[in-house]
Amino acid sequence: MRLSGRIAAGSVLKPRDADFVYNECGGHLGHLLAVYLFDAEGHPDAEFSQDEAVQWATARLGHHRMFTHIIRRAPLGLEHPCWAPAPDFDVRDHVRVAEITESGWGPLQQHLGTLLTTRMDLTRPPWELHFFTGVHGLADLPGLLTAVVLKAHHSAGDGLAVLELAGNVFSENVRAADAGRAVPFLRGRMFMKSVFELPRQLLRFAKDVPGNRAAGRAVNEAETAGEWVELHEQPAIRFNGKVSGSGSMAPIRLSASHIRRIKDAVPGATVNDVLLAIVGDALARYLAEKGESHKGSLVAMVPRSMRKVEEWESANRLAVMGVDMHTDIGDPLDRLARIAQSSRSEKTRTSHLAVRRLAAAVETAPPPLLRLIAYSRKKNTHDLSRPRYQHTMVSNMPFTVEGLTLNGAPGVAVLGAQPPVDGDGLRHFVVTAAGGNLMLTVVADVATMPDLDHYLDLIRTSLAELEEAAAGATKQTPSDEIAS
Repeated sequence: MRLSGRIAAGSVLKPRDADFVYNECGGHLGHLLAVYLFDAEGHPDAEFSQDEAVQWATARLGHHRMFTHIIRRAPLGLEHPCWAPAPDFDVRDHVRVAEITESGWGPLQQHLGTLLTTRMDLTRPPWELHFFTGVHGLADLPGLLTAVVLKAHHSAGDGLAVLELAGNVFSENVRAADAGRAVPFLRGRMFMKSVFELPRQLLRFAKDVPGNRAAGRAVNEAETAGEWVELHEQPAIRFNGKVSGSGSMAPIRLSASHIRRIKDAVPGATVNDVLLAIVGDALARYLAEKGESHKGSLVAMVPRSMRKVEEWESANRLAVMGVDMHTDIGDPLDRLARIAQSSRSEKTRTSHLAVRRLAAAVETAPPPLLRLIAYSRKKNTHDLSRPRYQHTMVSNMPFTVEGLTLNGAPGVAVLGAQPPVDGDGLRHFVVTAAGGNLMLTVVADVATMPDLDHYLDLIRTSLAELEEAAAGATKQTPSDEIAS
């Protein structure tokens, strides 16, 4: 089961991808989980043994070089890390099978919590594949299930890229890795390349400085002209401090028809706006119950895929929006309407050419500079007395399990997750389930949210309140139209 591969052209990590390697530390774990659940009823071949799981994985290692390569750092850090063939790679070191014998979400959650908060060993290929057989008794997903967890480092791709990769893996599209040979004297070659490249990188960075300054002025002018609404700092909340290193995650299924009815009650609102309204209200309720009512409005960090906006060479192609959830507004539909406006404002901002130019400055920053910036981030104390621009993450990934199978067993749900990190101890991930419904997975630092199940109840309460408000608005529409 030992494989190797040779370095392909373009094996040096792009700056946006390398940044996740530089930022990796105990308080900022840089990996993602994609949890796929398959209906194993009547599909005994979906309940793998350890040897069967290894054979299944081996047949699919060709889908990404991450599976057979390691991330090698350049000597002295003068160049970004690169993908290099893993010496003595053994797929058995990356594949695990465990049987779940107890009923309910709790037994599986224990395993997922460990995977979520365990740091990846970047001296090995940055992936793991875990099979959990015998899963049963899940409230939203009845029957016998097999759960398969792909754990991958963020440097290999963003959430969309990892879910797309998982989709290829579970499509029964077999693709074995090509055998290759290691590059001799790799470390020496990396050092020589970085020495020759550094002056060119410094010159390119210096040449871009005037353009970046002009972009900064253009951003200020557009903001002053009111092209988008400027976000202001808000008081921090309990989830903006340092994390404890212990995390939990739990999913809740949301009816697509219910979400659509709420969306249709507010012209211009999107499904994502409805999700932000639900999350914002639930979070505000939770803080109030803890005697920590937020003085202001909670703001969500919302990753936005830039794939349809412009072409990036990096595997991570996300811009970060800060969307005001207007939790200081009591009326549910009014709050949703304001959220829709804030979402459109942030899409306008992140689409603006000057904003994109400033974001692209990282592409020409010399590797030592990015490493220095990452080092300064690690020194952040995350003091809760300091205000924040964002309070929690809400990520909506447009992927589904439709058509995905595991040895004939159909996929029924997929859960996306990232570890809680310093400054962001509460995260929300939405993915499409079978039948078009939505699976919202909440990831929380256990120290700041020991009662995750109660928070899920608050999400249900917020959803019900929005549904009631939308139903009331629908009933009033005919009479309003007649009166007009």
